[in-house]
Amino acid sequence: MLLLSISCKKDVVDNTVDCNDGQNRNIEAFFNALNNQSGYTLYESMDLLTHEYTFTTTTDIQVCGFGYKSAGNSLIYTIELQGSNGMLYTGNHSFSSAQFDYVSIPPITLTAGTYTLRRTVTNNSNLSETIGPITRGANNTSPNFPINLGGNITIESANFYGSGGPVPNYGVPNIYFEYVEL
Repeated sequence: MLLLSISCKKDVVDNTVDCNDGQNRNIEAFFNALNNQSGYTLYESMDLLTHEYTFTTTTDIQVCGFGYKSAGNSLIYTIELQGSNGMLYTGNHSFSSAQFDYVSIPPITLTAGTYTLRRTVTNNSNLSETIGPITRGANNTSPNFPINLGGNITIESANFYGSGGPVPNYGVPNIYFEYVEL
C-alpha cells in the first residue's frame, strides 16, 4: 500500500530542468513555420540597436536558452527578459553570423503572463551591424498582431529603437528561446 501511494502522488516540479531532457520546445521551429506561411517573410533588416517583442504564455514554462543570428562577427548582444515585476535575465552573448546559434542559461521559470524579450547590440562599429532577422508581413508590410506561435505562446507586439525610432510593430525580431512546459 505504501508503494502504491508513493507512486500515485503528484509529481513535484524539478527547478533544475534544462532543455537537454528531450522535452524542450524551441521557438525557432514556430518562427520557421510562421516565416514559411503565406503572407510572412524573413528579412535581415531594421537598423536600430534594440529589437524586442512582447509575448504572453498561457502556461507556466521554464526558459533555459536563447538563440539569435548575429549581423557580424564578434558582435556582443545584451539579451534581456523582462516580466511585469522587473528584469528576470540580463546577459551579454555573441552568436554565429552564419546561422542561428544558441546559448544556455540557468533556468528561469515564467508563470502564465506577459514578458518582453529583447536584444541590444553593444559594440557595433557601423549601421549594418545593427540589423537582424525579422519577420514581416506580405509585400514587406507590418505583420498582423497578435501572432500565435503555436499553442501557448503569442507575440502581442514588437518594437525597435536606439539610434532612432521607436518603430513599433514593424516586424517581429527573430529572437528565440528554448523552454520546457511545466
